[in-house]
Amino acid sequence: MKKTIFAAALAVSAVALAAPATADVGAGLVGNTVTLTAADGAVTKIFYPDTSSIVVKAADGSEISGSWRVADNTICTTMGEAPENCTAPIEDAPTVGGSGTIEGEQGNVNWSVTAGKDF
Repeated sequence: MKKTIFAAALAVSAVALAAPATADVGAGLVGNTVTLTAADGAVTKIFYPDTSSIVVKAADGSEISGSWRVADNTICTTMGEAPENCTAPIEDAPTVGGSGTIEGEQGNVNWSVTAGKDF
């Protein structure tokens, strides 16, 4: 579960690097999925069905429900017993088709945003 929570936090941080800015930095996530691929090939997917809920499909196939919110120009997520995790300020809102790489101490994580629920 810790790995899943870490992956979800990375996803939200990662999408902060995508497309042009909008008034609501989370608008492009609603109804869409963020896919994270870790350096070891593990894939985690986060679906944003609405403006407050997330469903995370962990690399092991398990699904975890959580919540998310936009606070000014950050995206904050909560899953299970873990404390809320917020991104750094986002300049460019994520949109379908956006992708990139986050460089981290544990290796690079590739991310992409796809339309709809992708699991």
